[in-house]
Amino acid sequence: MLAFTLFSFAAFLLAIFLVVAIAVVAASAVRWPGWSLSFLMFLMAVASIATIVFSGRILTAGSDGLTVTSEGGLEGYLLVKVLLAVIVGCSFALSVTWFFFLRDKVKEACRFRNKQFEPPTDIVIAFMAFLIAVNILPIFLGKHYYFHINLIYSFFVYLAIFLWIRLSKIDPVTVAKLCLVFIVFSSLIAAALIPHLALQIGYNDGLIPGFNIRLWGVTSHANTLGAAACVLFLLEAAEPSARVWLRRSILIVTGLALIMTQSKTSILAAFIGLVIIFVGHMLAKSRDQSGYSREIVIGLVVIFSALFAVIAVWTMFYDWGISTALNRNLSANAVYGLSSATGRTDIWEVAIAAGMENPLFGQGGDFWNQQVRLRSGFGGATSAHNLFLEIFSRSGFVGLITLLIFLFFLVRYSLRASKNTNGGSIALMVAFFVRAMFESTIDTDTVLTGSFFGVIAYFIYVMDRGAKPIRNTNKSEFSMRAHFDRTVHSK
Repeated sequence: MLAFTLFSFAAFLLAIFLVVAIAVVAASAVRWPGWSLSFLMFLMAVASIATIVFSGRILTAGSDGLTVTSEGGLEGYLLVKVLLAVIVGCSFALSVTWFFFLRDKVKEACRFRNKQFEPPTDIVIAFMAFLIAVNILPIFLGKHYYFHINLIYSFFVYLAIFLWIRLSKIDPVTVAKLCLVFIVFSSLIAAALIPHLALQIGYNDGLIPGFNIRLWGVTSHANTLGAAACVLFLLEAAEPSARVWLRRSILIVTGLALIMTQSKTSILAAFIGLVIIFVGHMLAKSRDQSGYSREIVIGLVVIFSALFAVIAVWTMFYDWGISTALNRNLSANAVYGLSSATGRTDIWEVAIAAGMENPLFGQGGDFWNQQVRLRSGFGGATSAHNLFLEIFSRSGFVGLITLLIFLFFLVRYSLRASKNTNGGSIALMVAFFVRAMFESTIDTDTVLTGSFFGVIAYFIYVMDRGAKPIRNTNKSEFSMRAHFDRTVHSK
């Protein structure tokens, strides 16, 4: 009875604290709007790392595969929940503040309009509609009813980030890059100081023969760290830091972390993106010196397409024995160690069949739960390992169509940004779609993973660098007026 009373009192105090915190954040946002994005992003990065550190995670390898255990006590669990509640509360407060208290200031201080660019309203609306279709509609219309607060709070987190990009005093791309630097560098430090939390020993499906270590770092999985490292590596290559020592440090450390994650998809995406950036810089330098730029581009595109096709086919079909092994052994550990895309095709079949059971709205947000995975024989596959099939299985054609609409705007912004980034936005776009073929790249129901920061950094990059220039209406009005004057005088 005493414990219940104390717990209720603690919950009451926490609620009061959150209300006060929301009020403080709202007041601070009104007074210092240029720092709100930086505050929210760095708060999320700290919370992401703290979630893993205080979980007390232990990665051990045995004869039956990888075992992930947690020795985090009640204190660590409560701390993680408090941090998440603070992030959600801050995001909600920033969103409300934006719409109700900053209308005039937005017009005056919008970093896009001050540079004669249109704010990225269209792509933001498309993404928020996509979140509603994937997270909220299946709650009511999905085949299986499922509700969790994470389906709701991610909406406000994404909304706050996209809105406050417009008022950031610091370059939003720099803010996103610093968050990625914090996560990647912290992962390598954790590997040196807390190896049982950050390193998986005995990983036998790696790229380097004899190298059986896989870096998880301070993220939820090695693949999520690989996604973050991939984006950071390409961002630094596309827009290097001003100081040479900092640029080299970021590239070396990030490259090391990327290799140690042994995430094949992220490494492949980073390699392709790096070559695109290199070609973009070479073409930018030789554009005024050579008359064969178009032929060079066409030749490189053909070579790249052939190289990517060969690598993709090899990745898909080099190990046919895995599919047979899955049919014989449906244990979680067998699927958990699966590293080739051949085995993932079996998961894709399950995702397609599940989506077709309710074609419009899918199975619901909890389709890839443990019960479903074990019944299908994929105990370790926590997603469809394909962005499009993941969305289709969870939210049907409605979610898939909204995803395609958002991707249309994403590609459009990426192509427009290529003029200002010498191919950097194209490199990140290609890396995104390469990963989307083998992983669920967009986190729609969680915001504290390494992959979230990688994807949000790409979105911010193309939104900022690929904004549409404002049409000079004065010129058109002037020309119309001149034409009118000429007509009148001629008469």
